[in-house]
Amino acid sequence: MRFLILLALAPLLHAAEHSIKPGDNPQAVMDRAAAGDKLVFLPGVHQHGLTKHRSILYVDKSVHIELSEGATLKLADETTKLEADPEITTDQDAGKKLDDLEMGGRFDLIKPCIFTIRIDSEGSNGSADTFAWGVFESADNPQGTAKLPPSASKFAETPHQRVAITGDWQTLAHGVQIRFGSKTGHNKGSTWFSTYDGPVAYGIRVGYGRQPDTIENVRITGKGTIDMNATHNVQPGFLVKDINACVLVHGRVRGVLVEGITMRDTNRSVMCYGEHTGKFLAGGKTGPGESFDAEDITIQRTRTINPNGSGYLLGHPSFRGHLRNVKCNYNYMETGVTSIEPNFNLDGYEVIGNVIKSGGSAIHCWRCSRNGFVMDNLRIDDIKGQHVVHLGAPRGWESPEPPLKRNNRNLLRACFKIGF
Repeated sequence: MRFLILLALAPLLHAAEHSIKPGDNPQAVMDRAAAGDKLVFLPGVHQHGLTKHRSILYVDKSVHIELSEGATLKLADETTKLEADPEITTDQDAGKKLDDLEMGGRFDLIKPCIFTIRIDSEGSNGSADTFAWGVFESADNPQGTAKLPPSASKFAETPHQRVAITGDWQTLAHGVQIRFGSKTGHNKGSTWFSTYDGPVAYGIRVGYGRQPDTIENVRITGKGTIDMNATHNVQPGFLVKDINACVLVHGRVRGVLVEGITMRDTNRSVMCYGEHTGKFLAGGKTGPGESFDAEDITIQRTRTINPNGSGYLLGHPSFRGHLRNVKCNYNYMETGVTSIEPNFNLDGYEVIGNVIKSGGSAIHCWRCSRNGFVMDNLRIDDIKGQHVVHLGAPRGWESPEPPLKRNNRNLLRACFKIGF
């Protein structure tokens, strides 16, 4: 019996605690640490650039990371800058017949931009299809509460109409050119967005998506802060595949706890999703391949102070592994757009007891999320009196399974109903 007890305690007896002072390289400390160790960020500002897998701190083993009260893990100023290579986001429904848009030219790097290109007529009798276009001179989400900079046109507006497709390079604005592979064969309404923005960055990242072995039992706790410093960096646009987060859990990861910490100045506070090697197909389908799934993730008693961004993303339509058994409970958040998103390929989740101040939706259940419990959440400071929970899916996608809902309240809406 004594031998069995000692065997069970062996990992604890060999665990070490590593103190990280401001100025120390946290990734070097992580790389030296053994599974079961604890890393403690001491009070002060820990300002760093990016290391492994576009993160300030990449985690690939079972460790406990504690951000002490007064400790801030912060992305250094001007780590990410505006880039000339765009990312095309195509509407993902099943109705697009031809997806042949190319981006070219030489972007002028003056400011982030999102170009909207939309087929506005289908040619007949040998004539070419035509397109409309416009440029939104920002990469921020226009549905949020942040003040947007002046722009040539609003997001998704296309003031330039009925431009015939030539099959050659055609000039838009800011040095950008486009080319369609075919002059005909497109369907009216087909839409592309091309975003010129900054590269992705993460605060603490657990898993790079396709790691072959499961990373287990990672704890990220404490009363400190992760600050992605979007104010002094160029973030990815809100439409692109890879977006910033204070904490990312990605791929074969099991048993993660994120508790107590504050997250700020970022696209998202926490994101969790699986990965898949299969081909990305329209409408939420995935071709044959290997799935790298994440599961058993708890996010509790955290604070998100992110008035220009979003909050918690649970599942992602472009990362098509599975995500199972996620709890996002008893958190406080202030966000410019949607605060909590149960999203693609999420199966089994709790969203309970959160206090939400949002410039957009409070809780938006997207696509084919299923087996959810959404209870006892409180929306505050919403003079519009919106519902706390929304459900939806883009055209061509599987709708979310309605979660079990109970006692989700909009505080001001409740007050208005009783006459306050």
